[in-house]
Amino acid sequence: MRDRIIKLSKPVAAIAAIGFIYLLLHELTGFAVPCPIHLVTGLYCPGCGISRMFFCLFRLDFAGAFSSNCVIFCLLPIAIIAAVFHAYRYIRYGSGSLYKAENIALYVIIAVLVIFGIARNIWHADWLIP
Repeated sequence: MRDRIIKLSKPVAAIAAIGFIYLLLHELTGFAVPCPIHLVTGLYCPGCGISRMFFCLFRLDFAGAFSSNCVIFCLLPIAIIAAVFHAYRYIRYGSGSLYKAENIALYVIIAVLVIFGIARNIWHADWLIP
């Protein structure tokens, strides 16, 4: 079990460190990575606004986070709970495979993101555009 904790904690720590460095860079310089899909095509992908959402969450500005990317903001608690559950199951039992219900939930989330990506480019509603 100890080996699985170490194996899991390394990528989690790396992602957290990269996110923290990016947050510091943004707070100190105002630099933010632009969306490459939006730069090339002019269309908003389902992920446009995620950086701004996390910057707002860091400042506890929930309204700003919701307006930056409302779908990811709503899916984030579900994703965190699922990740913690999956990590616990991996550490405790060594199982890294997803249950059938988790696979179905993943497909539903992907469908929601695709529909959101299409909707935010068709209707151009202010609440959909980051």
